[in-house]
Amino acid sequence: MAEEIIVGLFESKGIAEDACNRLRTEGVPDRQVALKVLHDIGPVPQVVDAELAALTVDPLVWGDVRDNYVNYIKNGETAVLVQALDPDEAELAVNVLRMFEPLVVEALVLQTTPAARSRATSAAE
Repeated sequence: MAEEIIVGLFESKGIAEDACNRLRTEGVPDRQVALKVLHDIGPVPQVVDAELAALTVDPLVWGDVRDNYVNYIKNGETAVLVQALDPDEAELAVNVLRMFEPLVVEALVLQTTPAARSRATSAAE
């Protein structure tokens, strides 16, 4: 099973904090939950155009992230990210986040290459 990151986008930090508290109440460890307040998107400086173009070919980025989420980001929107190590954890995270009426909830599947997996296994031993 590939690890998943469940992303919920909320209208305000307060609602997102409530969702985080509920996740913790349901047994999700603090280290698997992150909260990030988003701000208005300003014009992109020309000096970072190359880096943004490089993100579109990264295998961990699906499509153009900036364009996918730009419609949801205004002032005060807050993202909650939950690391799910198995399908049950992913389902729990999605269900809890949906209880707080997010703007969007998505599951991103993280896949590592076989070489990366073997390095991680070697490091753990």
